Amino acid sequence: MARLDPYHRSMSYTAIAIFPALVVSAGGTAMGALLVGLLGATAVVLVVAGRGDGQPPADPGTDGYRAFLAARDGRADLLRHTLARREAFFDGLARERLVAQYRPDRETFARNLARHRPEPGSDQRMLWLLATAKANQAERFGVGLAELYGKLDPGDPVRVHIALQEHYHTRILSDVVETFGLTVHPKPPRFVARAIVKILVATPERWNLPLTGATEMAGCVIFRLLRDRGVELFADDPRVAARVRLLYDEILGDEIGHVGYIAGVLGPQGRRVMRVLYRLLGLRLATQLPELVALVGRRELARRFAAEFRLDAMAAELPGRAYAAATI
Repeated sequence: MARLDPYHRSMSYTAIAIFPALVVSAGGTAMGALLVGLLGATAVVLVVAGRGDGQPPADPGTDGYRAFLAARDGRADLLRHTLARREAFFDGLARERLVAQYRPDRETFARNLARHRPEPGSDQRMLWLLATAKANQAERFGVGLAELYGKLDPGDPVRVHIALQEHYHTRILSDVVETFGLTVHPKPPRFVARAIVKILVATPERWNLPLTGATEMAGCVIFRLLRDRGVELFADDPRVAARVRLLYDEILGDEIGHVGYIAGVLGPQGRRVMRVLYRLLGLRLATQLPELVALVGRRELARRFAAEFRLDAMAAELPGRAYAAATI
């Protein structure tokens, strides 16, 4: 079988980051077995489908995505973990620093941040802040471990941009929380989650791509939901609501691009597997954020994930920030 192309390796990077959330509150054993089984089933399907040379197809959409990344992000500096135009974006935010009218209790926030489930009676705004803060814990751990294991090819500009975007997501979510006078200190996920990360690092990379695509799809739904709920909750502070929308749109634009690029790289069989995995795992992933469940309710979460996933419509909502190289 041909050696996996750099992008297949690159996008397994995000799977390593996100999948721990699936096992954190599930006790580990049953969920771990499910993930291993899905990895095996995905591998069988992809081997049967056969991607041949293992290279991304000559698709003008993916070529366009490369050009879009260069124009949107500017120069990438892997050593400093920076993208020139993202740095300019944050410089602009720093010059227009906002202080939210709502000032949550710091001790309550810190206490609940350390808990697996929020305290009963937590108000909606506190739940939203906790969900925002926790949404990136496993991702941060996974990104760091993936770099440590040499998953990043510095010679692939698309791969470098995607990896650096993940670093900015941590920064963006921290900035959201800081608007309310709170800080988030990075913490590793639980033991079982760390174990699953290591399993995924050791898993043949070809197996991970449809799984990664499914988690990126779920990420689009989750971040869109958190954006919309945040804008609603802080509508009485219009400048803060606008900042919440702006920052979440930065993440959403990236997530949409990742889904579109994966869809462009995968063949038809791989895209079908990706859609099936999204239906199997998407809602399950979302419910592993107890704060999100408490915030919007299981029924609303189920409704969001049961709806048709329209990547083209999502991209159209964010002109200039999102580029869908292909649909799913």
